This record gives sequence, C-alpha cells and structure tokens, in this order.
Amino acid sequence: MSHALSICTDVEIVPYHADPIFAAIDRHSEAWSVFQVAPEGQASIDADAETFDALHDLLATPCATRAGAFCLIRHLRWWLTEEAVNAGAYDTEDGPNAWTIAEAREADLSLCLGVERVQRLPTALPSGRLIAPVIDLRPVAASTPVRFACLLSRAGDVVAALVLVVGGVGLTGLATLL
Repeated sequence: MSHALSICTDVEIVPYHADPIFAAIDRHSEAWSVFQVAPEGQASIDADAETFDALHDLLATPCATRAGAFCLIRHLRWWLTEEAVNAGAYDTEDGPNAWTIAEAREADLSLCLGVERVQRLPTALPSGRLIAPVIDLRPVAASTPVRFACLLSRAGDVVAALVLVVGGVGLTGLATLL
C-alpha cells in the first residue's frame, strides 16, 4: 500500500523471552539459594561473593519489556522481605549500598508501572515504641454529632428510596385506570 504511512522506529522490539532481566533474576535467585544451604567455611564465602555479584548485576541490568519489569518488581519484593533482617549487612565502604538501591529500584518501577507498593509493617522496639514511619490504621471512635449526621443521612436515603418506589407504584396504578 503505497498511500499508507510507514512508521519507522529506531527502537528494536525485544521478544518477551529475550529480556536480559530474566537471566539476571535467575542468576540472583540461584546464587541466593546456594548461599542459604552452603556449609560453613570457604564454600559459604564463595557463595556469598557470588550472591553479592549476582545482586549487583541484577540491580544494574535494564528491563527491556514490561513483563520483565513486573518480574523484577516481584523478585525484589520477595528478596527485600526475605533479607529484611540482614539489611545492615549490605552496607559497604567502597561501593553503593545495595539494599537502598534495591528499595529505590523497586519503588521506581512500582511507580512507573502503577503497581501498589507493599506496605511494610513498622518495627517494634523492646520498649513498645514503633520506629517511624507509622500509619495509624486503628479505627477512630466517632463523636455523637458525627454518628447522628451519618444516621440522618442514611434515613434520608431510605425515605428517598421509599418515595420513588411508592410513587412508581402509584403512577403505574393510575396509568392502568386510564
């Protein structure tokens, strides 16, 4: 069709299975699993180093597809939940903090794709005090005037519904008489 407008794109379309993030997720997941079951000693040190490298590769790998971004969000949420107790161990003197980068990447992708972020519960100290940020989700007792206003509003809705039903029945009865 010579009259049709041809659209040239400079961007190469990546097939779903060719997204490089899937290989990075698999590598990190495998390295993390090996580290969890590694015996004490040199094997544990080697597994920890591989997990560290796999994590940094995962955080540096771009997502080429939307599906890859969703999979990365799911993987990062899982990993952040599993490793929450070890968050302080990811601080390094010579490089960036991988934990903070993982949280930022998960939040950034969640915002970009419109996926609600998982709400993490606050940590309770032995004294009973909660570490910020805390969102108070306890029900608030309403005062008497507020409860009365809600009751009055509901009563008005019920009266309006009854008027519509009775009026409709009355008009239908009147129409059948004519």
